[in-house]
Amino acid sequence: MLTQDEALELYLVLWAMGMDDSWTELVHCGLITAPERPLIPVVRFNLLSHGNANAVADFRFDVHGVRRLAALYGLPETVITSSNDRCNSLEAISILLYRLSYPRRLHDMSIKFRRSTSSLCRIFLCMVDYVDDRYKDKQFFDTELAERRMAQYCAAISARTHVEGVFAFPDGTKVPICRPKSMRDGINLQRSVYSGHKRVHCLVFQGLTTPDGLCMHFYGPYEGRRHDTTVFAASGLLRHFERHSSVFEGRTIFGDPAYSISKYVVTGYKQAVLSTHQRVFNKEMSAVRTSVEWNFKVMKSLWA
Repeated sequence: MLTQDEALELYLVLWAMGMDDSWTELVHCGLITAPERPLIPVVRFNLLSHGNANAVADFRFDVHGVRRLAALYGLPETVITSSNDRCNSLEAISILLYRLSYPRRLHDMSIKFRRSTSSLCRIFLCMVDYVDDRYKDKQFFDTELAERRMAQYCAAISARTHVEGVFAFPDGTKVPICRPKSMRDGINLQRSVYSGHKRVHCLVFQGLTTPDGLCMHFYGPYEGRRHDTTVFAASGLLRHFERHSSVFEGRTIFGDPAYSISKYVVTGYKQAVLSTHQRVFNKEMSAVRTSVEWNFKVMKSLWA
C-alpha cells in the first residue's frame, strides 16, 4: 500500500505518460484506497415534518415563521447556486437560519439536511449573498422606516422621561473570540483584538436601538481594543444624519457619558456634584436606555 504522497507522485507520472484513467487503475490494483466519504441518507429535508418547538430551537422561528420569512425575502420556488445546487426555498432559508443560530459544523448539518458538506456550504453562501444584495441599502440604516416611526419613537421616550426629541440609543458591545496567533512581519493581532477593559480577546460592534426593540443601525466589527466612541466616529452615523437632515433635524440619540455631545447626540450629566433636576434626568434616561442592552442580549442568545 502506497502512502498518500507516493500515490500522488505515481499518479502524476502515469498521467504525464497519457494514462488518463491511471487513478482508477491504481485503485483496482489495490495500491491506493479511494477516500471514504460520509454516508448521506437519500431522504430530503422537509420543514413541515418539524414541530414548532423543534423549529424554534433549530431555526429560531416556528414553522409558520420560517415559511413567512421565505415569502418576505422573495425567494424563488427553487434556489439554484452558481454550482447548480438546487433546493426549494424553505430548505434554503432553513439552511441559512440553522447555520446562523449556532456555530454548527457542516458535517453535523449534512445529517439533518441530507446533503454533502460542500453542497450545504454553497447553498448557505448563496443565501448570504442573496440577503446581502437584497437589503444592502437597509443594513447600515433604514432611513425610510425611521422616518415613518420617528414621531412614535420620540413620543414613547418622552412619555417615560419627559425629554423631547430623543428617538434611539447607541451603544457598543464586545463579542469574545479565540486568541489569534501571532503573525510574521511584526503584526500582533493579539494586541489589536485584546480589550484591556474586559480583559478578553474580542471584536467590537455598534448598535442603535429604538424603543420598539429594533436595531435600526448596526456596524462592525472593529478590533477589541477600540473604544465605543472610536467605532461610533468611524461608523459615519452622524454624517448619515446630516445627509438626511430633513428626517433627523431636531432629533437626537441618547448615549452613555462616554459619547461626545453634538447636534444629534446627547448624554447624561457627568459632573461630580449634580442638581436634583440633573439626577432625575440621568435616572430617567438610564432606565429607558437599557433597551439597547436587552437588544444585544437577544441577538447574542439567539444567534451565534
